[in-house]
Amino acid sequence: MIEYLEGYIRTLKGEDPAIYETFNRIYEVGCSQGSLKVTGGLEERFDKNFIESVKEQKIIRVYNRWTGEGALFNSFRLKKPVMDGGSAKKILMELLRDDAMCDFCMPELYTPEDDFGRVRGRHSITASNIAKYDAWSGLLIFRKHNPLDFSFEELSDYLSTASKWFKMAEKSSGFRFPFIVWNCMPRAGASQIHGHMQLLLGERPYGKVSFLEEVSRRYLETYGSSYHDDVFRVHSAIGLGAEYGGVSVYASITPVKEREINITFKSEFDRDNELQRCLFKILRCLIDEAGVHSFNLSIHPFNRDMNIPGIIRIVDRGNIASKSSDIGGMELFGSAVIGSDPYIIFDRIKGVLDA
Repeated sequence: MIEYLEGYIRTLKGEDPAIYETFNRIYEVGCSQGSLKVTGGLEERFDKNFIESVKEQKIIRVYNRWTGEGALFNSFRLKKPVMDGGSAKKILMELLRDDAMCDFCMPELYTPEDDFGRVRGRHSITASNIAKYDAWSGLLIFRKHNPLDFSFEELSDYLSTASKWFKMAEKSSGFRFPFIVWNCMPRAGASQIHGHMQLLLGERPYGKVSFLEEVSRRYLETYGSSYHDDVFRVHSAIGLGAEYGGVSVYASITPVKEREINITFKSEFDRDNELQRCLFKILRCLIDEAGVHSFNLSIHPFNRDMNIPGIIRIVDRGNIASKSSDIGGMELFGSAVIGSDPYIIFDRIKGVLDA
């Protein structure tokens, strides 16, 4: 449990001083108690157990000294009253049913193509983005309308088709820094329900990737070791990371949003069967077991010209039936505020990956 994080770190100090030192040169962890007085009106509105649970709230604070990323963990955040838009299952069915006017169901008719044409896979096809993020901004459109319904074979095809698009776009442009974004469902920023990914090819690495490479360079110069390897090692030491062949998987203690899972690798993402199998199992676990219906996923493919590994990040964007946003001013301008426990989701994912 994340509320025992300080205890796990103290245990490391005695059992593995080297890892303890590594943890503390990357992260700062603190714990504080929030308290409040309950007024008579609240006692009338909410039941006794809820009232007792809000009086004292334990806050776990984690800060990454190198990246500036920070997270405030408070499990009560998931219990707070919100505007309910109805049953998540009902909302999901309504969203998926509305495909009569879906442009992506007939992409060759209703979407533009790139100058070099389209790349066609067995389960996907590319298009040019009509409202581009960048000069080279394409779409990978799934054959299936439902973005949550995909097999391993289909996911593998999506990645293979994306890789072919990058190769053709690089040949046309000379750009060489690919990036994939999957915004699943409107709550995660998708303008279309129909399953699709954004394909981006930059003239230089995108801002946050470039910053991460700079962090990695400075860390290597300072300590003579890999920043990303050390981040994985400390997550693994506190029970939040595991390795599968050449693939490292961990649940971040400085997540940008709920249930952030990180995967790092040093292989070709479109050819590495073990990497694809890990990604597939993680996504299916989130969707089928954890009830995640809306998520953001990014893939920074491994680039031998850069000092960082390939990185996949996945975050849950919350209940699709909720009328309130999961991101507010604190997330934009302060620190991420997290209600979910990374240990709970990592235990689920590890169970699936180990099976």
